Amino acid sequence: MLRGNATAILDEKGRVAIPAAFRKAIEQSGESEVFVTSTDDKNIQIYSLTAWFELVDKLCKEKKDDPLLRQFLMKTNYNDQKADIDKYGRIHIPSFLRKKIKLEGKIGIEAREDHLELMPVRV
Repeated sequence: MLRGNATAILDEKGRVAIPAAFRKAIEQSGESEVFVTSTDDKNIQIYSLTAWFELVDKLCKEKKDDPLLRQFLMKTNYNDQKADIDKYGRIHIPSFLRKKIKLEGKIGIEAREDHLELMPVRV
């Protein structure tokens, strides 16, 4: 379970170093690949692949005929990208998502139990 918040820097190549406590929780699942998406075009969500597939399976079982589920899946599938956690604990954020959300420089990271939420830091 992920909890807390932190700030990080998005480098010029679009990579963000995931804070150690969050990275450790993701890596404990045995995964080095994550699912990067946006559900609202305001923030970026990062899920372990297992957490993402569990969420989608649960939603599809509970709300399979719900038009809002269709919209959610269309939005996340349009915005989705798999990414690897490199040996330095960084994840590459796709440029189309960085531009859409205006994510650059210092960013906020919030833990939301099963995923991380990346957001611009407004000063």
